[in-house]
Amino acid sequence: MVNETVKLPIQVLHLEDNEIDRILVQDMVQADGLDCKFVAVQTRANFESELKHQKYDLIISDYTLPGFDGLSGLAMAHMLSPKTPFIFFSGTIGEEFAIKSLKMGAVDYVLKQRPNRLVPAIRQALHNAAKYTLLQQTEQRNREQAALLDRATDAILVCDANNHVVYWNQSAERIYGWTADEVVGKDIIQVLFREKSRQQFQEIAKSIEERGEWSGELQEFNKDNKAIIVEVRATLISDEKGQPKSLLFINTDITEHKRLEEQFLRSQRLESLGVLISGIAHDLNNALVPIFLGIDMLRTSGGGAENILKTMEASAKRGADMIRHVLAFAHGGDTRKTLIQVEPLVKELGKIVTDIFPKNIQCEVKPAKELWPVSGITTQLWQVLMNLCVNARDAMPNGGTLMLAAENVCLNNTVAALHPDAKPGNYVCVSVTDTGTGIPAEQLGNIFQPFFTTKPPGKGTGLGLSTSLTIIKNHGGFLTVRSKVGQGTEFKIHLPAVVKATPQPPLESTLPAGNGETILVVDDEAIVLVIIRTILENYGYRVLTAVNGLEAITCLSEKREAVDLAIIDLAMPMMDGCATALALRRIKPEIKIITTGELVKQAEEAEARIEINGFISKPFTVEKLLTVTHEILTQS
Repeated sequence: MVNETVKLPIQVLHLEDNEIDRILVQDMVQADGLDCKFVAVQTRANFESELKHQKYDLIISDYTLPGFDGLSGLAMAHMLSPKTPFIFFSGTIGEEFAIKSLKMGAVDYVLKQRPNRLVPAIRQALHNAAKYTLLQQTEQRNREQAALLDRATDAILVCDANNHVVYWNQSAERIYGWTADEVVGKDIIQVLFREKSRQQFQEIAKSIEERGEWSGELQEFNKDNKAIIVEVRATLISDEKGQPKSLLFINTDITEHKRLEEQFLRSQRLESLGVLISGIAHDLNNALVPIFLGIDMLRTSGGGAENILKTMEASAKRGADMIRHVLAFAHGGDTRKTLIQVEPLVKELGKIVTDIFPKNIQCEVKPAKELWPVSGITTQLWQVLMNLCVNARDAMPNGGTLMLAAENVCLNNTVAALHPDAKPGNYVCVSVTDTGTGIPAEQLGNIFQPFFTTKPPGKGTGLGLSTSLTIIKNHGGFLTVRSKVGQGTEFKIHLPAVVKATPQPPLESTLPAGNGETILVVDDEAIVLVIIRTILENYGYRVLTAVNGLEAITCLSEKREAVDLAIIDLAMPMMDGCATALALRRIKPEIKIITTGELVKQAEEAEARIEINGFISKPFTVEKLLTVTHEILTQS
């Protein structure tokens, strides 16, 4: 056992006044094969000078010296060179002083009467010193690495196999608000997630267990119960036997980035909104005509009411769908990725294009059957397709054909290598093809650059294709274009397919009824209150109503124990739905709350202020109202 960290030869300082003993020690060490270089000293002054000016790997000292003793030498060595191992080699040291020397820091003592113990003692001392040095180096590296982790801008956290936090760096404290002392040992699911997102995390954990890693965006919550968006990179760490040991998370707070991105996307959507408005206004008027006419006919007609009512219902649904699309498109809708069926998306776009584009443009829709679903944000994909359709319309000023198509494709390594952003795998390919003027070859390389446009001033900012490319890349896909002057242009969007989609359970045909539960309905529209109250009472509920937040507070204060659920409109004057919900929760913390509104985004903003149990988008059907109400009331 030799100190492997010490450079050879081993530097030995020998404090000894007997020349014979000095030679004996050197001969024994050399005979045992140790490569040592000895420096011998006899006096305090020389010993002190060597310790101050030279670095030694080992000190060997006699106990009794003229005018100087070994314990004094040990004390001096401990002060001037505390890491150097010190061995006594003496014939006069007694048991009492030997024990005292060990307490003072000597690593061993060897009697000159038993010199054969000296070399093993030297080897052991050097070995122990090596281990101590290695331990110190390791601890120093750990301290340096910990300091680097704390200086990182990303939240770095580690969980054990039971999801309990074992490491939490300073950036995690800054991003989430909890200190390490507050979260270490706690379940990360309980700390960072709420009821609706916990199942998503559990599915991600299962994916990490199967694949060893996962990356993507998640909604988490900080100490103030405020929702934040983080980009997560999770890695499974295994022990020496290959068994899962812990999970390493590197999380980047992208909340502000996503907010700015959504603002940018919204500003770009406003470009296309003008195209929609004129056509939608015309189409909406057409949808409202049967309703107004139907009302007059019902007043005067004694029969045929069923057919008239069906026509009115279809027109109302058509108008509601158009309004919902315009609002969702303008405001951005839900910004969380969901499973999207591409076929109805393409067909619906085809209907709108047919209604609002000039009649000299013929729209053909040809989606393949049984298309794979994709994971994405519906509004953003709608925005991409609308951008491409508007560009196609502008490229056909004298009319032509616009074709929307979709198909399943599987890209192998060879085909994927032809596209910089492509990876081998299954995709859903959506194409937008026109028979317009085409794009010159010299401009094809620039069309995706921000602010590049071939349109006249005032006809576009040049952000449409740039934004579309960004959206598709964020969805893990890629976009290609093929064009020839005078023969038209074809854009192809490739989106990663989710081949193994979880089948949705079939809806029950019978609408769920209540069992005498009491529901407080809060809405500033009197007609809405009447309709909701009538429906709920017809299906077995007791109903209380309030036209504003103050009336709702008074009602709940008087009948606190009776009310099981509150259905609150988010957009009310004076006191909005969130403020009303917060006030009701202060009166009855356990009350369940459903909010209603025009946009899913309103529900997200409400969720950031108060944890709601459910959301119903207006306008809604009887089935939707009863189903959501039943689900929330029966939740444990």
